[in-house]
Amino acid sequence: MHIIEDIVANCRQIFKGSVNYAWTTVPTYPSGVIGFMLCSTEGPPVDFQHPVNPIDETGSLDKSRAPLKFYNAEIHSAAFCLPSFAKRIIASSN
Repeated sequence: MHIIEDIVANCRQIFKGSVNYAWTTVPTYPSGVIGFMLCSTEGPPVDFQHPVNPIDETGSLDKSRAPLKFYNAEIHSAAFCLPSFAKRIIASSN
C-alpha cells in the first residue's frame, strides 16, 4: 500500500489537478488485481468516477460495435471503491 501512497502523492505534485486511484481484477495478472492512476492537469476538478460521455452498454450509439458483455456504468464506478484503510492512506498523501 505504501507504493500506492507514494504514486498518488507524486501524481498530485506533477499533475496539479484531479488525481484518483482505481483498480480492477485481472485473472491472468499475477496478483489478480491491477491498479490505475487517473490524472488531469490544472483546471476544473474532474470526476473520474462518473464519465463525461455516457457508457453505451447496448452498442446502439455505434452500430459497428457489439453490446458490452462486462463493462457498464456500475462496474466503472465500482473501480473507485476502496477499503477504508486504503482511503485513509490515499487521503493522507495530500
